[in-house]
Amino acid sequence: MQRRRIVIDTDTASDDVVALLYALRQSDVVIEAITVVAGNLPLELCVKNAFVSIEKAGTYEPPVYMGAQKPLCKELFTSEYVHGSDGMGEMLLPSQKGVAQEEHAANAIVSLARKYPGEIDLITLGPLTNLALAAILEPNLSSLLSSVWVMGGAGSKIGNITPVAEFNLFVDPHAAQIVLDANLKPQFIGWDVSTDETFLNEKDMKTLEKGSETSRFALRCNKTLVELNAKYWGRIGFDLPDPTAMIAFLHPSIIEKQREAFCQMSCDDSVTQGQLVIDWQNVLGKSSNATIIEKIDGQKFKKLLFDSLLVDC
Repeated sequence: MQRRRIVIDTDTASDDVVALLYALRQSDVVIEAITVVAGNLPLELCVKNAFVSIEKAGTYEPPVYMGAQKPLCKELFTSEYVHGSDGMGEMLLPSQKGVAQEEHAANAIVSLARKYPGEIDLITLGPLTNLALAAILEPNLSSLLSSVWVMGGAGSKIGNITPVAEFNLFVDPHAAQIVLDANLKPQFIGWDVSTDETFLNEKDMKTLEKGSETSRFALRCNKTLVELNAKYWGRIGFDLPDPTAMIAFLHPSIIEKQREAFCQMSCDDSVTQGQLVIDWQNVLGKSSNATIIEKIDGQKFKKLLFDSLLVDC
């Protein structure tokens, strides 16, 4: 059976790392590239953490490409307060031996799409800057990619960086609008999906702690996020938006509710900047340009995640 070809675009910090660990351990997919964008952290740290993820997965070494160092039209906003100054819960790990490719991430996306037309499934775990640049470089990108999945937005719920905006889309809303305008028909898996049944609770954390070196690493690198949840929201545990998106991307049978709609970004408004505005009622009378995933099976998600992480390669 031919393995599914995927490209992962990431601003590699703690939950991205868990998503990469999972994807790197799936025998039915081959990661053709890991493209890195600034978001959770400055670009250089995100690249370092991508190589850490590859080393910890213990499987194979996809090529890593450095991409955009800042958003298209605004200054970079990072989230060390969520992931730690190193993006890894203050583990302060040494750099790995890997060296990024010379080609820019956006060019790599285009090159792979042209090399394997209709075969590449792309998932973004960070701001959409690299993908937007790729869409500008190749106006026919939508016809070359098999599918585009985006961890971004907040569905019909509250944001996690402003009252209405989710972090990834807030960091570069202009890039997200370019992606929507490029006929890429993204499938959005918002932050909201990771806050309910997929939230890893105290019992789940104990399972990870007792499991394997890999599962303990996945727990430890999210230490800052665990502390944040306890301090500000009184919740024991942590959400994993990027692994939630990754597992739904790789196993769409766990999706329980999704809807198509016309979406657009709020790019410049001082109050709503970064909001993914979803026309649920088709008030504008426009054709849908995206799919919004609203719910996945939390128990199946956890089983898939634990089955992968609780063993060492």
